[in-house]
Amino acid sequence: MDTPIPDLLVMDDIDLLTVLVILEAEAEPLLGKIAVACVVRNRLNDKRWPDRWKEVMLQPKQFSCFLPEYFRPEVLTRSHQDPYWRECHFAAFGVYNKYIRSEANHANHYYSTDIPEPYWAKGHEPVLEIGKHRFYKL
Repeated sequence: MDTPIPDLLVMDDIDLLTVLVILEAEAEPLLGKIAVACVVRNRLNDKRWPDRWKEVMLQPKQFSCFLPEYFRPEVLTRSHQDPYWRECHFAAFGVYNKYIRSEANHANHYYSTDIPEPYWAKGHEPVLEIGKHRFYKL
């Protein structure tokens, strides 16, 4: 793993997944948060990606929230009583422990419609759209 954000390396998988969900989908509805977490799980179950949660999440250039230019370090000190944190943690915990079975239609990629369509999405149809996220199975 090559990440310039050392605090992430010492986090356990559920806390790191919670941070990913917060940074990637905090303003999305609960189903959108769950779908984002499911993308990580779907990659974990795909031989093209590593077989450990942390390695999937921190793989270079895979989740923009962990790029130094986009990372918001204040999320690491956010109160666990914060409603957004609790909902994101609920999604992460449920997906990680397989309590939530939604596969997000087997999506392994997504992007926010707040940004231009990424190169990898061109020519592909989304399998799911929730809030401002489009999900793809590539």
